[in-house]
Amino acid sequence: MLAQDYPITVACEVLGCARSSYYHQATERPDEAELKAAIKAVAAEWPTYGYRRITAQLRRQDWLVNHKRIQRLMRLMDIQVKTKRKKRRTTNSEHDFPRYPNLVQDLEIVMKLRRAKPTPSSTLPFSCP
Repeated sequence: MLAQDYPITVACEVLGCARSSYYHQATERPDEAELKAAIKAVAAEWPTYGYRRITAQLRRQDWLVNHKRIQRLMRLMDIQVKTKRKKRRTTNSEHDFPRYPNLVQDLEIVMKLRRAKPTPSSTLPFSCP
C-alpha cells in the first residue's frame, strides 16, 4: 500500500487531498437510524405531513431535531409529500345576489380618429426634398 512506503503527508500532498481526509472515518450518528425509523413512523401515520409538521411531531415526542436535518433525511429516504396546488377561482357565479343587465351590449361604438398636426420642416433633423 502507498501509506506503508511513503509518509502520509507526502502521499496526501501528491494526491491533492487533506491529511485529515485520510484519517476521517465516516460514521452515521448513533441515533440516525432511530430518527429515520421515527420519521417513517410519523410519515406513515400522517401521510400528508411535510418536513415542518413531522419536525413538530418529533419534537412533541421529545426528539431534539432541526427542521433542516429532517428535511435532508426525508429527501434521502425519498419521503416527499406531493404539493397540492390550489385551483384559483376567479368568478363566483353561485351566489344569491341579483345579476345586473349588460348596459353596454347594445351600444354602437363610434371612434373618431384625430389626425396629428404636421410638423414644420424647420424642426425636423433632416431636410425633405
